[in-house]
Amino acid sequence: MMINAMTRSVYIHVPFCSSICPYCDFARTIKNEKWIEQWLVQIKKEIRTKLKNIDQIDTLYIGGGTPSVLSIEQFDSLMIDLIPYLSKQYEFTIECNPESLSKEKLKAYREHGVNRISLGVQSFDPNLLETLGRHHDPSRIENLIQTMKDQGINNISIDLMFALPNQGLKDVQRDLEQFFRLDIDHLSIYSLILEENSIFGKQNIHPVDEDLEADEYEQIVKIMKSHGYEHYEISSFARNKKYSKHNLVYWNDQEFTGIGCGASGRENGKRYTNTKNIHQYIEYGPQPVYEEIDAPFEMIMMGLRTSFGVDLEEMKRKYRIDLLEKGKEVIGQYKNDLQIVDRHLRCTETGMEKLNSILVDFLEVFE
Repeated sequence: MMINAMTRSVYIHVPFCSSICPYCDFARTIKNEKWIEQWLVQIKKEIRTKLKNIDQIDTLYIGGGTPSVLSIEQFDSLMIDLIPYLSKQYEFTIECNPESLSKEKLKAYREHGVNRISLGVQSFDPNLLETLGRHHDPSRIENLIQTMKDQGINNISIDLMFALPNQGLKDVQRDLEQFFRLDIDHLSIYSLILEENSIFGKQNIHPVDEDLEADEYEQIVKIMKSHGYEHYEISSFARNKKYSKHNLVYWNDQEFTGIGCGASGRENGKRYTNTKNIHQYIEYGPQPVYEEIDAPFEMIMMGLRTSFGVDLEEMKRKYRIDLLEKGKEVIGQYKNDLQIVDRHLRCTETGMEKLNSILVDFLEVFE
């Protein structure tokens, strides 16, 4: 399989976790040392194959699963073939969970070039953490963040969740107040989605009231903006322009390479997903399954998630589509929710809240 030479972003999937969170539906499996060693052999083969036609990596993202469950030695082994490809101005993010992170691991990450960490906090409320099947002590987060900074990693993001069972507006506000104490530049905050194949999905847990979810979202946006954070993507807030450069690759309709059990990538207008079965991956390799995508609609879907919007000139260049003409009825229907600024079609804040409805209407135009 040949990778497009223009691809300069790589996603590595680490499928191992110390425990399975009940809301999670990503490719993941309980940590097993024998499997990890076998997985390392296979993923290193895939890394060498996939990177043959890549000159440099501008964004490298190691996600999961829980990458921080790997030992320092296992992380060293994973990185040896990747380090030579990092460009001069790279962003290298690794996802971590608080309970599997240590000063020694952070030091090893920094030595291997990690310059951004995404920490899965989810909540600072011990009762909500128990509901979510999380095992870290929320009081430890501040010390962990300080340790990251001491190791020279200052580009830090945390994940929080809202619209959780038994969580109210005041609970969300308290979580945000704890976030501000950390003095970091990025927050990703997601509502609980009850995925069919997650433990919650199989337990028939009921979602919170839609009005309450909407109120919590509006409160989050208002509070984050009042503290100087830019709402640059529907679930993401940044200060000092510390956007996730890797995620912007997805949102800006660019191609990327996915490596590992359960990883996805995009090349030559097609999306591929590697096998999610760890045993099949170890024995046979990635076994990617390719699918055609509606690239113009995907450009709209991803672009409207961001405050930057859809580049109208780029859509003409790439897909020969005049979106203002083709989508004029939808744009007219949502005249208070969509705006055109500097040849970009983008959502207003009310448009962000109605994005699903807007996309359904755009999809009809592209069918």
